This record gives sequence, structure tokens and C-alpha cells, in this order.
Amino acid sequence: MEAIPSIQRIELSPAVRAILEADSPNSDRLRNFVRYLESLIAHDPAGLDRTVTADVRCHELEAMGLPRGRDGLKTFRRQVNAGIPDEHITITAMRFEGSDIMEADMVMDATQTGELLGIPATGRQIRFDVHERCRFEDGKLAERWAKVDIEDIKRRLTSPIQ
Repeated sequence: MEAIPSIQRIELSPAVRAILEADSPNSDRLRNFVRYLESLIAHDPAGLDRTVTADVRCHELEAMGLPRGRDGLKTFRRQVNAGIPDEHITITAMRFEGSDIMEADMVMDATQTGELLGIPATGRQIRFDVHERCRFEDGKLAERWAKVDIEDIKRRLTSPIQ
């Protein structure tokens, strides 16, 4: 079975789509963010070279012990993409601050078909929320603070099926 292209796995709420379709600086910034998301969930993380600065700071990944920079992000995404290769993102809300900061509320849907967070494949479908605050430089992600409840995801993947 052929993988679904990452562009087809990103959905925008009507409010977010309206921002994208407007002719404004925020629509350009949102396009950069969507391009970054496409490269993030692509099965080959090489696309991150075009959408993320080499010295990107992913604060939440650094706190988990992953190396700084694009290589740390690629390492993490290889693990996530192997565990939930069908990840689908819905961007539900966007906020913009100044000329370089944006925040996104997103819902992720996926099926765990490989090891994820040290948990062997369960075949379970999971849904979780992500709040991401980002700073972009020259159209590329330069800094990110993502909030996701990793412990809740682990509980959902390991708890008895109801």
C-alpha cells in the first residue's frame, strides 16, 4: 500500500483556511508553517532541510534529552513517523504575535502500527492535542515550544481496551 502524501494529511479549520486564503502577511506566515508541518510528517525527514534552520531549538525535545538542532528533530520524527506513519493533523486555531511568532492549536489522529515512545505496535487509533508556539526566521522554523501530554498518549496505548 502506498503512503498518503503529507500534504493530504493536513487539514485546516474554516477559520484557519480563511487566514490562508487572505492576502496578508499572516497568510504568508501560515503557508510557511504548513510547509514545515508537511516536511515534519513526511516519511523522509530530509524535507526538514528546506523548512527548518540548521540550529533550530525544539525546547520540548531538548528537555527529553534529544540533541539540539535539525538533527535532533529528524531523530525524533523518524521515531514518530515509524510508530504512527498515518499521522493526520488538523490545525484548529492560529494566533500571530509580532512579525515572527505564531501559535497553533492542532489535533493529531493516527494509528500506532510501529513502536512509539517505547511501546510496541498496538494497532490502536489515537487522538491527541498539540499546542505549538513557533518562531520563524526567513520562512524557516527557528524555535519551537510544543506542548503535548506524552503520559496521556502512553496511557491510551497501554491501558486495557474498554
